[in-house]
Amino acid sequence: MTKEQTSIFKGIAILMMLWLHLFNSPHIVDICVPLLFIGNVPLVHLLTRFCSPVEIFIILSGYGLHYVYRRGDLGFKKQSRRLLKLFSFYWLTLLVFVSVGCFVNPDKYPGDIWAVIGNVTSYSNSYNSETWFLFPYMLTSLTALWIFGAQSKLGNALSLVLSAILYFCSVYIISRYIAPQKLYDSMLNHLVTYFEFFFPMVIGGWIHDLHERNKLKLKGMNNFKVAGILLVVIMLKLLYPKILYGPIFAALFILIVLQFKNINGSVRQVLDFFGKYSMPMWLIHSYFCYYLFHDFIYGFRYPLIIYGVLLMVTMLVAIPLLKVHQYLYCWLTRRSAP
Repeated sequence: MTKEQTSIFKGIAILMMLWLHLFNSPHIVDICVPLLFIGNVPLVHLLTRFCSPVEIFIILSGYGLHYVYRRGDLGFKKQSRRLLKLFSFYWLTLLVFVSVGCFVNPDKYPGDIWAVIGNVTSYSNSYNSETWFLFPYMLTSLTALWIFGAQSKLGNALSLVLSAILYFCSVYIISRYIAPQKLYDSMLNHLVTYFEFFFPMVIGGWIHDLHERNKLKLKGMNNFKVAGILLVVIMLKLLYPKILYGPIFAALFILIVLQFKNINGSVRQVLDFFGKYSMPMWLIHSYFCYYLFHDFIYGFRYPLIIYGVLLMVTMLVAIPLLKVHQYLYCWLTRRSAP
């Protein structure tokens, strides 16, 4: 994949994420006014079934890290610097939104000293539950060298099978033990989620390997055939969500979309634009729709308007925050340079 293709997929993933977090509640009719229903299910809620943003992001991360691994540049020190860039932006979002939260929602923010420490280290996500991925992702990134080393020795097929087994075992433990007891801030949860991430990471490495061997593109495909296959996969995910688990659907989605000969220029530019701001949008959007300005966002009542407002507000805040972070990160790295 090119950088532009990766950015396009990130754009798709963040658009999925905002839709998912707005309309995934089965009680969505209590907080907005859906206009279309399939049976008794609002269409906006039904469409959340094919939203697998986290899996897409991790597969893309696996692809990128495998690219770095193949070039012998996946050392602990360089990974630490990459993570510093992510976490320094995360700390900036905490500074901004927790400060606002002290006035808007003082019962929740800032909490006691343990809440502050837990959220700053990302061990806890009580400030913003949608940052749950940070701690296990950090563990995965720091050990990616060994993950891909094992994948190289075992081969793609066996690695995919073993990581899939780990994934399903992890999902079972989370659904049966961690979620019912709400042990989200426990080391058990972080370790189980760490192993859960193996499967999409290995998928990302496998897709990069296909690209390296020029086997990513299928012969005899045209845009009409690709669109038909994509529609069938999406319909299966909508009608039978348990058949295609998140990483499997995300992998199929990426592989199928890559078969398109070209994507409309305007669509490509829009998705690429959102892709460039996908991580800032991920880290801040839920402050608007859940924790600080829930009533304002859902006050627009109609799903498409709600979605458009959240998209606009999140982007308007993400752009200047990212600019500030770029300046601070450059200053920080210059100060820490020998």
